[in-house]
Amino acid sequence: MSTIPVPAPPRPKTLLSRRVRFGLLRVGSLVAFLGLWQWYATQPDQYAVASPTEVGPDLWNGITDGTLPNAMLGTMSFMVVGLLIAAVLGIGLGLLVAASDVADNTLTPLINSAYAAPITLLIPIIGVYTGIDFWGKVFLVVAFSVFVILVNTESGIRSVPAEMIETAAAFCLTRRQLVRHVVVPAAMPYLLTGLRLGVGRAFRGAIVADLLLAVDNLGEVLVTAGSTFNVTRLLTGVLFTTLVGYLLMSIVEAAEQRILPWRTRADFGS
Repeated sequence: MSTIPVPAPPRPKTLLSRRVRFGLLRVGSLVAFLGLWQWYATQPDQYAVASPTEVGPDLWNGITDGTLPNAMLGTMSFMVVGLLIAAVLGIGLGLLVAASDVADNTLTPLINSAYAAPITLLIPIIGVYTGIDFWGKVFLVVAFSVFVILVNTESGIRSVPAEMIETAAAFCLTRRQLVRHVVVPAAMPYLLTGLRLGVGRAFRGAIVADLLLAVDNLGEVLVTAGSTFNVTRLLTGVLFTTLVGYLLMSIVEAAEQRILPWRTRADFGS
């Protein structure tokens, strides 16, 4: 009696092989980008684009002489304050809107309108009411980042299964215990995603504040380079800003994976 052969199940991909594969993909994409940039910048008619071989040494000099790190520290000083304020406001208002029908009907239209409005429209108002120095920049960072934290928090609270709420009620948990031990842990993926996106938007708001309010820190580096047609230093400032933004997002993503280690990328057979 013949039997139908059963194919062997595919061997699971090891963690090491995934890391090596993804590492090679990242290195390959970076090399391809730098190669394309070098090729484009060395074309005879491209006099306004500095090549990586020019930007790289200038980036190293700007880091070693302290110009770029000091500028970044100045930008980060008010960005951190604004991000902390935005996190407190965003999570607090998100909890309130999700838990209260009165707050939902009162605040949601205002939140949606403010979230859809271009934040840069607030710059003239900021200049009048908060000034263009430290607290004006903090306000702009808050305006850039608070709504994404708020919306994700609200979505996370609303996504908590009703069965969990009913089970908690059966154990006679108080409202504070319900929020602390059931609602917040269940909504934690949304909260951390909102904070991760908020970090990126806060950094963007800090750069905009340095460029459009009191020109200082990284904004001064970029504006000075642009006004003097120093293309190499301008691209150096842009590249340094991009690298710092990527580093911040990577740190927050690593913290998110550490807090929620069970969250993994979906594998669709790639």
